[in-house]
Formats: sequence, structure tokens, C-alpha cells
Amino acid sequence: MAVLTRVDHMNVQVPPDREEAAIAFYRDLIGFRPLKKPDSLGPRGGHFCVSEDPWYELHVGIARGTSADDLKDNSPLRNHLAFQVADLAAARRKFEEAGLEIIEVEATYSKERDFHQDRFFIRDPGGNLLEILEPRRAYDSADH
Repeated sequence: MAVLTRVDHMNVQVPPDREEAAIAFYRDLIGFRPLKKPDSLGPRGGHFCVSEDPWYELHVGIARGTSADDLKDNSPLRNHLAFQVADLAAARRKFEEAGLEIIEVEATYSKERDFHQDRFFIRDPGGNLLEILEPRRAYDSADH
């Protein structure tokens, strides 16, 4: 049985001076519906609904530096794909047993959108960043 059960979102990075243009591009030209970003991720960038059935999001992240060098391999801010798993602890064990480094990050959550998701990152053999998340649960199900 597959460990990764569904795509959750894709994340693209843009330089700080292109934030407004990127938001307008995905909102106005592409036509994606803007979503409120999770409280845990701060105000910069944007989240968009790509599809409601199944639910799928595009996240526009703002690079914290000024050049491509600021998005080093060890940064969880790089472009990435995000997958949900049915059992986050079991997925973590499987990846650890395979010798993969688990990159720890804070959970993502939004009181307004009523969700909380624990998560971590791994890398595939080519160095591509994969975010592994539990299914969304109610905001009040965890301490914030």
C-alpha cells in the first residue's frame, strides 16, 4: 500500500520584489481563488484553491533572501510538493528506516480555516523536497 495517500499542495517561491505580481498572476490571470494563509506561516505570499474536489492548493512563498543562494538545499522554503499520509508516525518510521533524514518543521494551522496539520520534510534521491503532512484536523485539536 502506498505511504503517500494524496497530493496536498505545491509550493512555488518568488523573490520579495515579485510578490505582488505573483499574487496577481495566480489570482487574476490564472483565476485561482485566494485563501487565507495559515496563521503559523505569516502574512507574506499567498495560498490559492486550485481544486475543491479533490481539495488541492497552490502556495506562493516569498524567498527570505535576495538571490537563489538564499534558497539553499537545507531550507524548507524551497519549491516542494506536499503529500498527505494516513498515519504520520508510521510514515516517519518508514522513511527513517530507509535512512532518510527527517527535516523537522512547525505544524501548520489556521484558526479561521479551522485546521491543524503536523508535518515534516524529506528529500528524494535527486534532492527534491517533499513535505509530508497528516490529514487536516480541527484547529482546537492541538495546542497553539
